Amino acid sequence: MLKFGTISSRALIGIALVLSGGAAVSQQAPQQSAPSPHGGGLMQQVQQKQAELQRLNQQLAQIQQATIEANPELADQRDELLASVDEKMVEAGHDPDSSREKIGDLQEQLQGGELSSEESQTVTQEIRQEQTQLQQAQRQAMQDESIQTEIQSLNEELVEAMTEQNPQAEQLIAQLQAVQQEYQALMQRAMQQQGAMQQQGPGGG
Repeated sequence: MLKFGTISSRALIGIALVLSGGAAVSQQAPQQSAPSPHGGGLMQQVQQKQAELQRLNQQLAQIQQATIEANPELADQRDELLASVDEKMVEAGHDPDSSREKIGDLQEQLQGGELSSEESQTVTQEIRQEQTQLQQAQRQAMQDESIQTEIQSLNEELVEAMTEQNPQAEQLIAQLQAVQQEYQALMQRAMQQQGAMQQQGPGGG
């Protein structure tokens, strides 16, 4: 049985998937900075790890979906947790409902096929911004002690039920945690390398 220690977005695979619909890694994507020619190898490794994370996330999201469908009481518990998280977000001055509505509207615009490529880019950027703000507000709300207790309880039951639903789940979760650690270490190295190269300037090396 997997042990879950302190609440962290890394350990709480089940909850991360519940909250983000399976996109638990995308917000850390190193898309902001173009890989430099010198750091090409490292950036390639980062991208490979990212792809691996997305693949594992998708597999776990599918197992989780099947598990929740097979266990209605888990679905109720999840909905209660999400409602609690939303409440905390509202208390902190966020409006999660209007955020989700805005994301939905923007996605509809994007899928409507009537936008120019430039407009599509702007709308995509807006969606990303709105999603990032929503995720940050969610993460903030999840730091609350009462929410952490709810998360811990649901996560343990969820992981247990997922393992019963699919014996591979536990192995996939362990794999995902390991890959996330490797990904974070690579990201750190990439950022350090970039920082060092900026200090050296174009002629350094």
